[in-house]
Amino acid sequence: MDYLPLFVRVAGARCVLVGGGEVAHRRLTTLLRAGARVVVVAPNVIDEVRALCGADVELVERPFEPSDVVGAMLVIAATGDAALNRAVHAAAVRHGILINTVDDAASSTAIFPSIIDRDPVIVAVSSGGRSPTLARRVRTWIEARLPAHFTHAAAVLGRWRVRVRDRLGDVGSRRRFWEALLDDPSSGPIYEGDSDRADELIARRLTEWGERPTGFVSLVGAGPGDPGLLTLKALQCLERADVVFYDNLVSSEVLDLARRDARRVYVGKRRAFHAVRQESINAMLVDAARAGGRVVRLKGGDPFIFGRGGEEIETLAQFGIPFEVIPGITAALGCASYAHIPLTHRDWAQSVCFVTGNLTGDRVNLDWPELAKPDQTLVIYMGLRGLPEICRELVAHGMDPQTPAALVARGTLPDQQVIVAALSELEEAVRDADPHGPTTVIVGRVVSLRGRLDAVASEAVGRTRQTGDLGGELGGVSRE
Repeated sequence: MDYLPLFVRVAGARCVLVGGGEVAHRRLTTLLRAGARVVVVAPNVIDEVRALCGADVELVERPFEPSDVVGAMLVIAATGDAALNRAVHAAAVRHGILINTVDDAASSTAIFPSIIDRDPVIVAVSSGGRSPTLARRVRTWIEARLPAHFTHAAAVLGRWRVRVRDRLGDVGSRRRFWEALLDDPSSGPIYEGDSDRADELIARRLTEWGERPTGFVSLVGAGPGDPGLLTLKALQCLERADVVFYDNLVSSEVLDLARRDARRVYVGKRRAFHAVRQESINAMLVDAARAGGRVVRLKGGDPFIFGRGGEEIETLAQFGIPFEVIPGITAALGCASYAHIPLTHRDWAQSVCFVTGNLTGDRVNLDWPELAKPDQTLVIYMGLRGLPEICRELVAHGMDPQTPAALVARGTLPDQQVIVAALSELEEAVRDADPHGPTTVIVGRVVSLRGRLDAVASEAVGRTRQTGDLGGELGGVSRE
């Protein structure tokens, strides 16, 4: 992190602005909105700058002198003259004063972010000076989700902050109260600026709020790895979580989206090594909910596809713990899509079969005659260790040895690896490639489409990059 994100109060503080052109005018406008006292130093100024001069703006119409920065909280160099900007930078640094040199991050100890102003709610976005255009693009994305009426909500909640703090002494309890209030479908008056109805609503909710309310558990599908595949509801759950229980199939990129101060508890089970028994996980979910927290059980893929989510909600229901299930994109769908393998095809696959390749007593116990049927796609979860037996048994029960097959490792992530071979040769190809991470095996004639579709997708990505469409670059084309 090149810069510390920090909001600074400059109201009434002396700020020096060197320059009098259009760029200086924009910086001057921003400083005045924040209540700063500004000294503008420039031999020539445009009319727009001169028009802002008054009680809070002192105009010094002469060339810059190093002593001009003395006593300032912030100095801004906005002259368009590189040599002069360097001189301003040197003077500010010499006196230990924050300096912003417009369009020159290397000569700045402070930078102006791209902002969304819903005063008193301010959102600031920065690229560390590397790409202001990218920062503005991100600001636009956020602004589309941030209602303009946040101003009303901030004013209402500010009035009640002290009373809620006096009523609810625990920080966690206060946070859960505010989140429950804002998530309530009846919270409209808070956002609409209806002060009387908003006060009535908050007073009633505060009176009804229990000291130790029962917590709530969300079983959240984390998808196959790419954080962009999370559902909006899954993201909202992570942003509100007090504690997150996660396994080794959850990517670090997804886990990073959880609230910063949420407690993270690893309860993973790796191949042939069960670090935490399922019964213990169930008990931990119950205990965390009984403590009154918002609990997220984050599971790779989808909670109900080989995720043992059914067992966990059975336990929660048994102990009367309220819960919800947020579906996720399962590994079969995510890996197949990013590998450009359609799971169904009108001519080649009219059905899809999902199975798990876990070993039981050194054997993979599956209905081989059913799995070896033609005109279907077979998707095998956790099949890496049992791959030799899987390939051998499918051929032995009638599947064509030349049936196209693929193993996808770390599917949907930037280092995704796709290994394609005939069924009878897949074991050897995988052994040579030595893949790591979670794997998914896909067997069926649809795999043969990958080469053609992959070439078309790669060409499309190339065109996207040439036209500068960032949204296209963030799509699901994987690097192998």
